Amino acid sequence: MTDALEVTKTEPAGLINTAINILVSPSEAFTELQQRPSKLFPLALILLSTMAVMFWYFTIVDFDWYIDDTLAAVTNLDDEQLEIARAQMASMSQTTFKMFGIFSGVIGILVIYVLQSGYLSLISAISGSGQKFGNWFSLVLWTGLPYMLSVVGMVATIALSPNGQLSAYDLDPLTLANLGMQSGNSSLTAIFNSISLPMLWGIGLTVMGYRQWLDCSLVKAMTVVLAPYLLLMGVWAYFAFT
Repeated sequence: MTDALEVTKTEPAGLINTAINILVSPSEAFTELQQRPSKLFPLALILLSTMAVMFWYFTIVDFDWYIDDTLAAVTNLDDEQLEIARAQMASMSQTTFKMFGIFSGVIGILVIYVLQSGYLSLISAISGSGQKFGNWFSLVLWTGLPYMLSVVGMVATIALSPNGQLSAYDLDPLTLANLGMQSGNSSLTAIFNSISLPMLWGIGLTVMGYRQWLDCSLVKAMTVVLAPYLLLMGVWAYFAFT
């Protein structure tokens, strides 16, 4: 089998041009990344911007209101348990919540990227395509750049909420829930809150990148890339309706 990495060398596009191309001309960006799988620039951009926006959010949020709003979304606790939970959260300082919010968001994003890259590298090893973990990690990071639209949306949302009464669920205006998809089922609501348009854009770019790198059919690329998401959504939906 011909190694998928054997491609005609091109001149380096540069980080900024690659970032622009990943959004407007993905095939050119994928060619660049296949030859030069850079990682630091997209990783730093995504993580640092996430840390900055979460720092701002937990700086301006009305702490007492935030506690009540967070517990209002919990439906499996009785009144006594809710009071205990409220007392425990109130005993923590706003600085503690700020640090937890910042680092949990960053760690969560990083874990997702690592798991996705590990999965693609495992499939690559099984199929003998020649792509290594570092290549897939680079692709996943760069195709995650549409997430910056969510960051911009969060900044706008925070700026328009001067009283600090802003739910964490309303922070990203580009989630499916905030774009109008609502449900009386709490599990479905959680799904709609966790999926955003930039996320779907990024997944679509990953499908395109996989297809170009391995020169495979669109159906195969979609099957491989979307399989973990569909499995997760299936399990989530199962518990939502049982």
